[in-house]
Amino acid sequence: MLRPRRYALGALAVLTAVLLTLTVAAALRDTTPPRLYVEAPTRLPVGAPLGLFVSADEPVTYVLEYGGARVERVDQDATFDVPAVPGAQPARLIATDGAGNVTERDAVVIGVPELAPVLSAPAAARSGDPIGLSVAGLPGPNADAATTAAVSSVTLTVDGAEIPLLADADGGYRGMLAAPMSVDPLTLEVGLVVVDEFGRSLAREASVVLEPLPVEVEQLRLSAATLAVITPEGRELEANTVAAAWAGALPAPQWKEPFAPPIEGVTTSGFGDARRYEQGGPVSYHYGLDLAVPQGTPVHATNAGVVVVAGAYPIKGGWVAIDHGAGLMSYYFHMSEVRAVVGQRVDRGDVIGLVGTTGLSTGPHLHWEMRVRGVASSPLAWVGKTYP
Repeated sequence: MLRPRRYALGALAVLTAVLLTLTVAAALRDTTPPRLYVEAPTRLPVGAPLGLFVSADEPVTYVLEYGGARVERVDQDATFDVPAVPGAQPARLIATDGAGNVTERDAVVIGVPELAPVLSAPAAARSGDPIGLSVAGLPGPNADAATTAAVSSVTLTVDGAEIPLLADADGGYRGMLAAPMSVDPLTLEVGLVVVDEFGRSLAREASVVLEPLPVEVEQLRLSAATLAVITPEGRELEANTVAAAWAGALPAPQWKEPFAPPIEGVTTSGFGDARRYEQGGPVSYHYGLDLAVPQGTPVHATNAGVVVVAGAYPIKGGWVAIDHGAGLMSYYFHMSEVRAVVGQRVDRGDVIGLVGTTGLSTGPHLHWEMRVRGVASSPLAWVGKTYP
């Protein structure tokens, strides 16, 4: 009669032991999620390695979800170098330990696209013409600074020589030059390099084909008395005057309106005409435009600027030079009377002198020049334009 009771007690002991084992196992089971240390970039160039670094306090299985990609790794310390994608994109990191505990971290990474500069240049021009170049497509002042790359530098060159640039309010740039004067066909090579804050360099190129000047040479017949005004001393004085004027040239444009002719007259010698002053002498180009009008006709400023030369000179005669800023000056020669003073600010249309025949001149006329950083350009190509 005692045997069944002994069996019952044994079964109860076994059940108790099992329950105790399960209780202890449950008590010992890991329920703590892994602790993570994460370094995630906030902003980087598109295509660059993400460089997201994560470290856990135990080996885990990592899953990174970013930009449509899913990368899985088993490790304790890991760096994810998937390429950065454009825009603000979520990067989700999921870490699962051996006990199935999960820790998640979320970050937003901004992938900044490359800049897209647009270089504009004329396909063709005439020798001696002023040429305008522009750069567009760069971020303006209202661009989102987080998602748009900042411009580090903008360099514009023509045949390897750097062209100064003026920034406009929309993030664009303007540059100008006087095309070289030549009787041979030429092609100017324009190059643009834009570097952004990440050091990415974007290059653009363009070509400008120049129409050559005519090759016919005019033989001027000047009297000995007229030629006598050309002396070494006179040349040196005028060269020094020009150099001093350009040394203090104004960097910013002083004008806002289109350029206007200083007088309405008959063209007696065109810009770029080839000529000899003496029989068999060297050929030189006419760097300005000669306009014949009666003596005493008022001469007007072609546009706003500051007077940097005003007075009587041996070769140029009554001479006024106006600095329009941004590397542009206008010259007016042979005036009988100068009605401007150095340092005076003038507006377009202001009277600066009267037509005459002083200096190296054979009759009443105005010699008018437009110079870009000292290089002569066709004056008529400026008329009616704000920029070339």
